[in-house]
Amino acid sequence: MSSYTTAGLVIPIILVICFACFGRKGHFYNISDYDLVRLQPAVGFQGQWLVWPRAIAGSIFQSKRWSMEGYIKYSKAGKPFIIPSIERGIAVIIPLQQLRSIYSLPENVLNVQAAQDQTLQVRWTIWNQKITDFRFHINVIRHQLTRNLDQLTPLIAAEIERGIWDSCFKLVAGASNRAFCGIPICRDIRFLERLRDHAMAIFLGGVIINATPKFIRPAAGVAIGLVCHILFRRASKICLPFVKARLEQTAMLRSDPEYCWVPPRDGLQWIIEESYASGDIGQLAPEIICKRLLLVNDISLHTTSFTVHNVILDLLSADPSKAYIESLREECEQVLTEAGGSWTVEAVNKLKLVDSTIRESIRLTPIASVGLPRTVVHPNGTQLENYGVRIPYGTTIATPIEAIHYDEDIYANARRFDPFRFAQPGAAGNVFDNLSEGATADKELKPRNKPLLSASLDEAFLGFGFGKHACPGRFFALNEMKIFIAHMIINYDLQPLSKKRPELIDFLWLKLPFHGGKVRVRRRAAKLLSASELNLQ
Repeated sequence: MSSYTTAGLVIPIILVICFACFGRKGHFYNISDYDLVRLQPAVGFQGQWLVWPRAIAGSIFQSKRWSMEGYIKYSKAGKPFIIPSIERGIAVIIPLQQLRSIYSLPENVLNVQAAQDQTLQVRWTIWNQKITDFRFHINVIRHQLTRNLDQLTPLIAAEIERGIWDSCFKLVAGASNRAFCGIPICRDIRFLERLRDHAMAIFLGGVIINATPKFIRPAAGVAIGLVCHILFRRASKICLPFVKARLEQTAMLRSDPEYCWVPPRDGLQWIIEESYASGDIGQLAPEIICKRLLLVNDISLHTTSFTVHNVILDLLSADPSKAYIESLREECEQVLTEAGGSWTVEAVNKLKLVDSTIRESIRLTPIASVGLPRTVVHPNGTQLENYGVRIPYGTTIATPIEAIHYDEDIYANARRFDPFRFAQPGAAGNVFDNLSEGATADKELKPRNKPLLSASLDEAFLGFGFGKHACPGRFFALNEMKIFIAHMIINYDLQPLSKKRPELIDFLWLKLPFHGGKVRVRRRAAKLLSASELNLQ
């Protein structure tokens, strides 16, 4: 593990433990939290001495265990339960049977933006209301990037092919930014590293602020906000001249349609066009455009690189006698040959085994043990089925993702990596059709009658969220990941792991691959080189 990663993980752990141990009742969360814990099923509150501080401190590393325990005790019986959280006070974990009904509640009852704002503490980490109040950069991810995959796929493939294969993050960041802002920025290693630093500051900064007692939270917010701002300035030094030039060219073209310039079809240009469409001239400030570009990266880069990281480790820790890599290579080579040797979006969509492998890896090693947080925003709270009290305003509701993915009633041999599980019918119990509102926990699940793609959403697979607020960039991310995996398998031999697969670090609700994992790869065929290492950080 690098010194940067170590500091980035250890410092917030020390801070949140101190805050948890020395905070007093009422300084962290609402008094209603304690009423819910007293009246409803709860996991993670043990003993009589300093129950609340111990539970909050324990949530740093025990959230996964508690969510698994509660899922077996309560969720399987259709009952919600509570776990403590150092970031949120408590979280009400909803059962599988109620996912559809809960996540379809209106925004004035259960709100995703309020939960995201709390997670990232945007008031402090982003520091700009023009961005937090008008988040049209999310529309760029949801709409323009997805609709233009036919244009972007060859560019992403070219960037992956020319990339230096020594780091998952650098490869993913370079390929993504070929679509986000183009050459030369996407090939500037300093810029990519500063994107990484900024994203880590945003997410870890949110953790620290959320874990801070309320009476000193503004001080923590100012300190973390200053760090985020400094890291933004470091990254913007590289991209700001590029953004200013793009803004000038766009303005000239809008004033003179005969101006000799063709706007690139990339994320930066679409952000600029959305800024014009907003009608607010202030949205066209170069610094605001830069910050939106960085936020698009913050949202996507780490989750995509972590997923690719896990796919590689899952494949290389599987039984070599199963010949999974050989089967994947056969599919990739056949599809690429049929496409004339160049990746297109149509060719990528034919990679059914690769798609199944990614979905299975996400199922087995999701990026969070508990996720999909929503905040109750109705002044009168909301009522859940099989729950004795109303969930009060401000409470977080979440889902036990990993426990659902490991449910043997849904997936046969749920703890085994089966990369082609989803490429065939009957891969999982059809939860979407059988566990509707009010269904019993012991109702028999019928197998599905068709294969499942990674972008498909249902209650049994929550890697990309669920409902109307599912991951907006999942089609773009999957397209990029499939090209990455296909290129790697076609062009490199990978040495199976000789030891046990490196364990992910369970930190809060997250599952982090901060274990310094590396795999040995070797260029295949005519370009055979000596073995080298691919850093999975």
